[in-house]
Amino acid sequence: MLEYVKSRIQELVKDKPSEKKDEFKRKAGNAVKSLARGAIKISVRAVSGGILDGSVVDSAEKDISTLLADQIDGIIADKLQNTANDKLAISQFRKYLENLSAEEGCPLVFIIDELDRCRPDFALELVEQIKHLFSVPGITFLLVLNRMQLQESVKTRYGNGVEATLYLQKFVNLWLTLPRKSDQYQDNGSQYIRHALNLMLDEDEQVVNADVMELLSELVKYLKPSFREIEQILSYFALIHNMSGNTSYYETYQTMTAFICYLKASKPDLITRIESDGIDRDELMHEAGLSKIISEENAYFHIKYLDKLVVYDLSTKEVKMEMSKENENDFRGLYGESSGFLMKKICGWLSEMSIN
Repeated sequence: MLEYVKSRIQELVKDKPSEKKDEFKRKAGNAVKSLARGAIKISVRAVSGGILDGSVVDSAEKDISTLLADQIDGIIADKLQNTANDKLAISQFRKYLENLSAEEGCPLVFIIDELDRCRPDFALELVEQIKHLFSVPGITFLLVLNRMQLQESVKTRYGNGVEATLYLQKFVNLWLTLPRKSDQYQDNGSQYIRHALNLMLDEDEQVVNADVMELLSELVKYLKPSFREIEQILSYFALIHNMSGNTSYYETYQTMTAFICYLKASKPDLITRIESDGIDRDELMHEAGLSKIISEENAYFHIKYLDKLVVYDLSTKEVKMEMSKENENDFRGLYGESSGFLMKKICGWLSEMSIN
């Protein structure tokens, strides 16, 4: 992480006098070495089963170095004797950054996006190091991350007895949540799914099975999956779209395709239960987050049709026959098929496909 910041600051000082650039390289290099020595102390604590903690290492560096001399090379032993130099190096590095910001006349802002895509333990270490090294006037870090995930990382590392929210307040001064507009007339998620689909299509390419997008838009508006989940939903749909070519499916297939693509991205455990006949209609709609909306008077027509289709697909042949008599058009292409036929068939289309 320090290397990333170092490269960004080098861009700022590239037009500075050579002595200024040399000063930055020297102080940044010393800070890197200090971090490396800190890692050695952590390793000592780990291999000693916690018997030797950081304070013991600091107060008995000479003895520890002697103890380890026969087991590690002289360079590492020497590093354990340089705590005072480490503290001085980090202090000088901070002071340099503060002066650099003052010279620029404005704060230096570093943006680290998609931190939640990193290993949880790495993300936590990064947040802690930012506070340790860069907590100086004129330096600001904007971190884009999943707060709940980071709090779970704190509990995993330090135990459930630690109040994760309070712990993270030591490192993060201000938490902000970007608003996501969703009302009767406009929904950012629905807008995004249509925008992302247009980007995925080739020039002049059309979506033959357009009813898929109608249900996906309603699912996104009501369930509010993350934008990353929306991209993955569309990726699964793209696989089926490319496989089907210009084949136009009945509305029954299009509706269930949209539902299965959503489950595959957001509720993959439900796919397994569908394939193994381990779920009924009530459980499926409840765990998919749709049971409440089905019982309400609202304008989510495609979701309500989905519910009717799920009931039909999971019913016996006798029940299907009765439902078809009432409204044959709702279940075109499915008459006489076994329980769960439609959902299993579409799951099968995706069963050997994976998206990393």
